[in-house]
Amino acid sequence: MTPEQLGRYVRGSRIAAAAIAVVLVGLRVGYEFGVTEAHTPVWLAITLLLAPVVLLSGAFIGFGIALRPVMQPPPSALRVRGDAFVVPGSPIWLGRATMAWALLGTLFLESDPTAPLGLRVTLNALAVLLIALAAVPLLRGPRIIVSPDGLTIRAGGNRRVRWDDLVKVPQQPLPLTVRSPKLALSIRRPGRVEPGWLLVPLEMLAVEPVFLGSVVEHYVEHPDRRAAIGTEAEYARLTGTSPASEAGS
Repeated sequence: MTPEQLGRYVRGSRIAAAAIAVVLVGLRVGYEFGVTEAHTPVWLAITLLLAPVVLLSGAFIGFGIALRPVMQPPPSALRVRGDAFVVPGSPIWLGRATMAWALLGTLFLESDPTAPLGLRVTLNALAVLLIALAAVPLLRGPRIIVSPDGLTIRAGGNRRVRWDDLVKVPQQPLPLTVRSPKLALSIRRPGRVEPGWLLVPLEMLAVEPVFLGSVVEHYVEHPDRRAAIGTEAEYARLTGTSPASEAGS
């Protein structure tokens, strides 16, 4: 798999998630503002009420099946940016987060005419804001940027880590509470001999955990290789491919 192929999966996930999110919001708006006891059949009201949950559940399952090949893509999917290597966000996570957040925002919609006007305006404004924020995972999703200067991490928070702040991972087990895939970074702590742990969640990223860990460890142990980060030659060396074969695939 090439970076371009992974990119097509990511774009497809974004388009599908955005379309489904619009439908989810439309269904919730139709129920909240269109259903009345006097004019809406019971079957239609129940359908509009349950349809978003059914659609979201089906979409979650569908994304998991359709995008399973890129849940942990091979090393060759690592993206070259010219001055860095980029690990993109997981298409599955991006899509699911967008759809779920959009539906969550609609829970604040309020159309009850007996409620105070100010309350209705406030709740509906909050709903619009939350629905708009559903676009954040699509526009600014999680990623890790590996550059000659260090790591820029946008997963479970934002953090910039310089290579000089990292040390080789000590030969001791991680805490037993760690269950989901994580990138374990051993970081220097001012005033302390023992380094500390920074655990980066990887379930929201499209990467094979062992490969990413080996790449980071390699540059921690070999400072002389950091200047080559982001070049086609370094990409070929890390992934075991050749620029010529990737161009022709």
